[in-house]
Amino acid sequence: MAKALAGQNAPSELLTRFAQPDTVVVVTGQQVGLFGGPAYTLYKALTAAKLAADLTARGISAVPVFWMATEDHDFAEVNHTWVFNADGDASRVGVEAAVVGQRPAGEYPVPHPPVEALLAAMRGLPEADAIATMAREAYRPGATMGAGFRALILKLLERVGVLVLDPLDPAVRAVGAPLLADAVQKAPALKAALLARGKELSEAGYHAQVLVEDKTSLFFLLENGQRTTLRLKDAECASLADRAADVSPNALLRPVWQDFMLPTVAYVGGPGELAYFAQSAVLYRELLGRMPVMLR
Repeated sequence: MAKALAGQNAPSELLTRFAQPDTVVVVTGQQVGLFGGPAYTLYKALTAAKLAADLTARGISAVPVFWMATEDHDFAEVNHTWVFNADGDASRVGVEAAVVGQRPAGEYPVPHPPVEALLAAMRGLPEADAIATMAREAYRPGATMGAGFRALILKLLERVGVLVLDPLDPAVRAVGAPLLADAVQKAPALKAALLARGKELSEAGYHAQVLVEDKTSLFFLLENGQRTTLRLKDAECASLADRAADVSPNALLRPVWQDFMLPTVAYVGGPGELAYFAQSAVLYRELLGRMPVMLR
């Protein structure tokens, strides 16, 4: 995993420490929204960096890792951002692209990044020109949503220090393949555990963040530029396990896959994100045997 991260990040003291066997990580993440997406993207990253620094100061070597949700295929959620000007007026700045099936959002190119529209929307703000310059340098014409997001986040956080992780990277998928192969083999049992947890939540007066039914799939397949939902019969699990590097987890399985690859001590998320873990906990138990602390 250290080698995979080295392929996505410049050499740094964080990378060196990550490779040490006693280092833990504080993880946060977000969909790759245009120009960084919502403001809490940065707040979560800063919180993860602060917690990692605090742990390190207490003698527990820790580094912050930002997980870019490039696999997510809901392009409509990431193709725009809302920007306020000095008068408090909000403007929507976005990009248009023909939605191609269930293509991972991180792979959509941005031929004409709307930097001038961003600058106009920030009218009257003291740092508008500096922000527009950073956005222009990060979102080069033709850059993908994932590449632009990564460049901007690294620039904004360069004085803080955060490692970024793109799960579409083949090197990352190779590291995570064993967990997905195990999950595919255990799919019927995992589904049963999720259904039981959903019933427990309902009886306790809560609702499940993700509706899980008998027909719900825990997996997608990354193939021919698409992220296609997989609905497996038991007999198909063994053959699919051989293609585990091409399997993409759903929202409940994804954090387990993440924490199989990373020595995660804590995850920083928003309230909606943390609600997922009431369900994901049963997958952690069955597949990983450990679970990080959840913070917001």
